[in-house]
Amino acid sequence: MRSFLSVIVVCASACGPLTPLQPDAGKGGGSAGGGSAGGLVVAGGQGGGSSGGVSGGGAAGGSAGGSAGGSAGGSAGGSAGGAADAGLGPFIWSNLVAMPPPSSLTYAVAVASRPGEAYVGMDNSKLYRSTGGAFTEVAGFTIPSLNDVHVTPMGKVFVVSATRSAAHCLAADCSVGASFTTAMTVSTADYFVSLCGAGERVFAVGSRDSGATGLLYEFDGVNAWTKVSNNLGISSASECQVGPGGEVYVVGSLGVVRYENGALTPEAINLNGQPAAGWTSIALAVQAGAIVEAMIVGGGSGYRFARRDQATSSWNSLMPLTSGANLSTVVAIGPTEFLAAGSGSGANRFMSWNGTSWAPSMPAPPNTISTVRDATVTDAREVFLVGVDSSSAYSIIRGRR
Repeated sequence: MRSFLSVIVVCASACGPLTPLQPDAGKGGGSAGGGSAGGLVVAGGQGGGSSGGVSGGGAAGGSAGGSAGGSAGGSAGGSAGGAADAGLGPFIWSNLVAMPPPSSLTYAVAVASRPGEAYVGMDNSKLYRSTGGAFTEVAGFTIPSLNDVHVTPMGKVFVVSATRSAAHCLAADCSVGASFTTAMTVSTADYFVSLCGAGERVFAVGSRDSGATGLLYEFDGVNAWTKVSNNLGISSASECQVGPGGEVYVVGSLGVVRYENGALTPEAINLNGQPAAGWTSIALAVQAGAIVEAMIVGGGSGYRFARRDQATSSWNSLMPLTSGANLSTVVAIGPTEFLAAGSGSGANRFMSWNGTSWAPSMPAPPNTISTVRDATVTDAREVFLVGVDSSSAYSIIRGRR
């Protein structure tokens, strides 16, 4: 499989729409009837990234017995494609704009997407929506200290703030603020941090008290948030991901905990003799109903990475990259393709996992984003990255292939 960002092309939004999605040379291969067996689900990114990936050779890989899947994915009715990615092309990048433009010192803090729709939350309490081009403001929407956004496969939208406040839209049209309903945490001492989900189930990580005790909430599907854990056993909980069995993995500054059927199970992190790290983000790659790869990232003596041992349900710290500052987000694009990003020099602001190790993505990432705050994966062909540029203004970057 090609490593992420093996080739980068950047164009400003003014140069026109992105080129069409590139043909897939057989990702996932599949069955003789057109390759339906190759499906992949990836999850990651603070605002989402849980929607299911490319099956049976992608959009071009299924018809006529898989013959259009390319040389590696189409022969013998698609059976030769296997589980490997034989030809997803490089990402082509575009800088997207928000309309009306926010102030020059406003930056993007969260992003979430599903096929055909994406949302970006700004630190000025505003929410923006795109259906393929520029992001336009969700008129009338505002929430104090916007922290995260999540969109479900059916288009339901959830937003949380760094306070007790949250908002959700369950309507068919979430493009206007009037479609959103306000909800609050159960306790006045609780506040929201981030969101995650699987299908139409949505969870929120929270914190309480001066020790930043980690909390977990679940949306009741109607109008309110239900607290399912008042103490996750980790402090400064920052992010969650939902596993294939409905279990929820929450990462905090010093560890990971798994919430499953009402029980909490800490998952140990072996530092392998390295200094302590502050963990910030988690991503899972799921295939055939099982986690095939999982990563957490953060900072501490440089960029920090840890990889999950699926057999022991524990994590092993990988060698740090000492020239980095802090990684704020990680997403799974495929079972052997992860992207992590944060703040650091342009040469290593984006980090790629190639199946065996992490390394700076080459060539250097676009210089239009200097600090990445969040990322999301729509599917294996589309990713969004948001943050701040070198002038402290918002930056929204979309990669498609």
